[in-house]
Amino acid sequence: MNELLSLGIILLLALLAGHVVKLLRIPEVTGHLLAGIALGPSVLGWISGDNLSALEILSEVALGLILFSIGTAFELERFERHASTLLRISVCETLCTFAVVTASVSFAGQQWRVALLLGVMAMETAAATTLMVLREMNAEGPLTEMLTAAFALDNLACLFGFNIVVTIIQFTGGGAAGESPMLSIVRLVWQFAGAMALGYTVGFLLSMWSPHVVEHGEQLILLAGCVLLSVGASKWLDVSPLVANLTIGATVANYSARTRTLYSSLTKTDPPLYAIFFVLAGADLDIRRLPSLGLIGACYVLARFAAKYLGVWMGASIGRAETPIRRWLPPSMFAQAGLAVGLSLTLGRRLPSLATPVNTVVLSAVMIFEIIGPILARRSIIKAGESKPETEPASIVIG
Repeated sequence: MNELLSLGIILLLALLAGHVVKLLRIPEVTGHLLAGIALGPSVLGWISGDNLSALEILSEVALGLILFSIGTAFELERFERHASTLLRISVCETLCTFAVVTASVSFAGQQWRVALLLGVMAMETAAATTLMVLREMNAEGPLTEMLTAAFALDNLACLFGFNIVVTIIQFTGGGAAGESPMLSIVRLVWQFAGAMALGYTVGFLLSMWSPHVVEHGEQLILLAGCVLLSVGASKWLDVSPLVANLTIGATVANYSARTRTLYSSLTKTDPPLYAIFFVLAGADLDIRRLPSLGLIGACYVLARFAAKYLGVWMGASIGRAETPIRRWLPPSMFAQAGLAVGLSLTLGRRLPSLATPVNTVVLSAVMIFEIIGPILARRSIIKAGESKPETEPASIVIG
């Protein structure tokens, strides 16, 4: 099937699936993921592996725009208001998840190197999936603000922790077939420092230019151009596009008074691109992997569920968060996808001897978390009273 035909089918089935799941009170993003699984190579095969490769650039663009949106959560004025509580939540949740998942997988019989990798990758919360649930619900309020900032910090902690764990494994002789330990250290520094420098530069350019752009179409051109520039430059410079685009959003949020206008332009235009992104993400999931989870995979899934909930609840309690946050933030943090999948796939290059056991568990478990996570997040937003379907789309991460 050619790519244009694939895109047409993807958009129409995404629309259909979104309407169907709404009747079942399930988030649209879950419907898009299920449609993708059905269309993908593991079921109907209408979207082939070649189609997925050819359309990968659209996914990269959509992810860049999503990460820009997440980055705007780091507005300093707002961050200072919640910094104490947010940091306690983030530290408790990431450390608890890492420790519990690592220990559980080790007790199930997996070697310590694999256990460490699975533990650090379990820390991630799917930013794109969770953000789409918030947008669908027009969510706005204290829980929404805290959730957005929390999963942004989760992704940073996961990316940083992953590089540290890989470096440790290589220093202990577990990465002889991969890159050298010294190169891994240089990569760790460059991935963050280079990406932040790139993101700040592009974000500063966007902030300086945005006051001179008034018309909606021009605003979208400016924003899309800067995000595309960042994604492309990140690949060229071999730095993290995740960190770069988060930095763009944070820079714009703190420099530009037109952040809300830019975000509004984005939310009115991007639904087709995001629909394509999530259908392709679903098509990339292979349900034939599920039987291969085994005992190790079951421990990973159950331990991640328990650790995420306990860690977030402990952090919120220690940080004396408001009651709705203590009650409804923990079940909102289960989704897992983009970054964890991306990191698992890089193991084939950096630690090829450990790639198979890690990938088998992570890529199988993602299907469970991507179906259950959005449903629980949607329920939490509704229970917290922050869903506003009767209003215009809320600026989720914009104050």
